[in-house]
Amino acid sequence: MAPPPGYVITPSDKQPIRSVNDTAEFRRNYGANEFMGALYALDSKFTGQNVKVAVIDDGVVNVNGELDGRIDMNLSKDFGYLIAADGTRTKRNELGSSTSDHGTAVANVLAAAANGRGTIGYAPNATIVALRVADWDEKTQAEQLWHTDEAILYAANNGIKIVSSSLVGGSANWTAATTRLGATGGLLVNSAGNFGAANPYNAEWVNDENRKAVLFVVALSPALNSYQIESYSNKAGTMKDRTVAAIGSNVTTKVDGSIGVFSGTSSATPSVAALAADILSKWPQLTGQQAGDVILSTAKDLGAPGSDEIYGMGLVDFKAALAPINPKLSNGTTQSSVQTSVMSVPTAMGAGSLQTALSNVTVLDDFGRDYTGSVAGMVIKPQLAADRRIERRVRQMNSHADVSFGGFSGSFGYATNRFGPGADQVRTEAMAGSMAFVHGQDGFHAAWNSSDSLQSDVMGLAPFADGVLAYVPQADTSFGYDRYMAGGKLGLMMSSGRSFGSAANAVTVGWSTSHTDMRISYIDESGSIMGMPTGKGALRLGRGARTMMIEAHHSFGIAEGWNLESYGSLGITRLKIDAASLVTGSTGILGSRLGFQATGQMLGGLLSFGVAQPLSIESGSAKLTYGTGYDLTNQSLVYRTTKASLAGERRLQLTTGYSTGGVRSSFRIGMMQDIANGSTSALAGWNAHF
Repeated sequence: MAPPPGYVITPSDKQPIRSVNDTAEFRRNYGANEFMGALYALDSKFTGQNVKVAVIDDGVVNVNGELDGRIDMNLSKDFGYLIAADGTRTKRNELGSSTSDHGTAVANVLAAAANGRGTIGYAPNATIVALRVADWDEKTQAEQLWHTDEAILYAANNGIKIVSSSLVGGSANWTAATTRLGATGGLLVNSAGNFGAANPYNAEWVNDENRKAVLFVVALSPALNSYQIESYSNKAGTMKDRTVAAIGSNVTTKVDGSIGVFSGTSSATPSVAALAADILSKWPQLTGQQAGDVILSTAKDLGAPGSDEIYGMGLVDFKAALAPINPKLSNGTTQSSVQTSVMSVPTAMGAGSLQTALSNVTVLDDFGRDYTGSVAGMVIKPQLAADRRIERRVRQMNSHADVSFGGFSGSFGYATNRFGPGADQVRTEAMAGSMAFVHGQDGFHAAWNSSDSLQSDVMGLAPFADGVLAYVPQADTSFGYDRYMAGGKLGLMMSSGRSFGSAANAVTVGWSTSHTDMRISYIDESGSIMGMPTGKGALRLGRGARTMMIEAHHSFGIAEGWNLESYGSLGITRLKIDAASLVTGSTGILGSRLGFQATGQMLGGLLSFGVAQPLSIESGSAKLTYGTGYDLTNQSLVYRTTKASLAGERRLQLTTGYSTGGVRSSFRIGMMQDIANGSTSALAGWNAHF
């Protein structure tokens, strides 16, 4: 089949060096390495270290030092005999000889060292357990491969997890041996055969008991411009769910010391066994069969979608098999996918301590494999609060109607928008509104998307002076009752609102005089913290928050026609903890705000200057519980609990605004400069009155 459109493998002599492992030795087998992404294993240091792979073949010889120190002399065994011309059988005890041309090539495809002498195996640090199964017939000068069943059983009884066999031929004994191997968690990686048949040669000896213990390998052409099964290769057939494809021609070191091409399903098989060894070198907690499951599930799909009778599950992919598959973050109780996790930190809080804590986290993937890395990049600080202030002002700038009679006054804002050319394709929407009613000592008021409490809110660019809006700008619908008394009024107000999937409710009790307001508020949020969405999954900062806040607002004259307003608040916030999050607790979070604004008559209009410290977290911390390592003995994550400060940097914002107008029209402009980041914002509006 043709590769995907645009898929090209650059010839080796034109490919730039990509890493220290992309050596001339690596490039001797360039095509096969590129097809299967083998460089990723070398770069990631997944090279089969500390893993024993049994090679069942006609023997293994260490040629040119390619297997120096990596043939297990204690476990390796010669099962064969020398058969004299008269039929006399003599037990042989030699792991390899000049006749071991097949097994030596197989072993070097699997594990040849990165030593600059020849070629690099797909698991260059794996240890070979050479299981020689060939008898030598002196009369015919030929090998007879009689002992495969014994070798498989031997590997099973010695706890070897990966067995590579590039030999075919089965029997009831083969079935029993692979069943025993399966019972230990071991995996037999077996060549499909070079007979061009519809099924792997040994398929008839596979049953329900040993099926999970066998992984067959078919051979692909090494041609760089297509995915094509070799004509000689048996196909996946009835074993399509237990078969993968690998490149059938590899440049390797041969028994005579030469470097050349070794082809067949025999050549494809050790590359798959090597990948299993690479997996186990990093994750020894897995069984051989689990390593096989990883290989099957990450193979690159070829042919018909899903498993098919030709390619089985597809081409083995080293990178896909060694990279995490749906990694999950855990707090020791629950797990959540990394891909669906993000932490959204309110502007008022600091994110640095959280990012530092989350820069070294251990996660598990779907196969129980542990990976350690950073998720600090998933901690973000969206700037939604400023956007909401500007949106609020834009909504207030639309058409409005005012009405008053008796003790009632009200204002209603609306906008008419065209969404098509037709006469009826016009939509009118309510944008803002407020009303107040006073009767004797009792007053009632309600508002939706109403103005802030400052005399001039600088077009919505200045921080909110109203404490509730500073914490939860989405709570823009309010209803209140005031009781007028001598010297002032006692008020009770309820505020609520929804935005971005969050909800906020607040109750405020206050005492007001002509120049001073004192208020205490209780704020409850769900789905947000200080007006900011809390994130998702295991990194969610919380389900919401509860805040107790006290604030004051005072105004007084400072010169003829000029007035100075000041406000400030202190609040204590506690997070609502999400059981699925790494944030498993928090202290009380102290927040403060402060602002001053001077407003007066100048230049034929109303001019204002202000300075403010927006809501900022002074102190408080979140408790984080997350994995920081893996315990092989218990096969579980090692958890750490730490505190991360939520204190934010103190910010300073300067504002100026101007408004002028008459009966028929009005004009307003506002500007704000954030001293912390040097940014400047401006907004202007003009209203016509009809």
